[in-house]
Amino acid sequence: MGNFNIGSTISFGNYKWLVLDIQKNKALIITNDIIELRAYHDKYIDITWVDSEIRKYLNGEFYDKFKDSDKSKIIPVTNKNLDNQWYGSNGGKESKTKYFY
Repeated sequence: MGNFNIGSTISFGNYKWLVLDIQKNKALIITNDIIELRAYHDKYIDITWVDSEIRKYLNGEFYDKFKDSDKSKIIPVTNKNLDNQWYGSNGGKESKTKYFY
């Protein structure tokens, strides 16, 4: 990715990204662009992040749009998926994912 600082805008894949944090030579980035307008899930049912259609899309079809050289720079993270403290909804199981929100 090159040299950059927190607050920098970088190109990665086909998108522009804002660098939010840098720790131990790893950057947390967020896209400045709308990737795609999609629903969280394709049915109106009680569902958690682990089983959502948007997670399936991000870790599949969206991820596959990156070149192999870019894919190697995407570090999977483990999301704890805590219960929602305001609505009391179930957060679900921990998930290993390439993206999170």
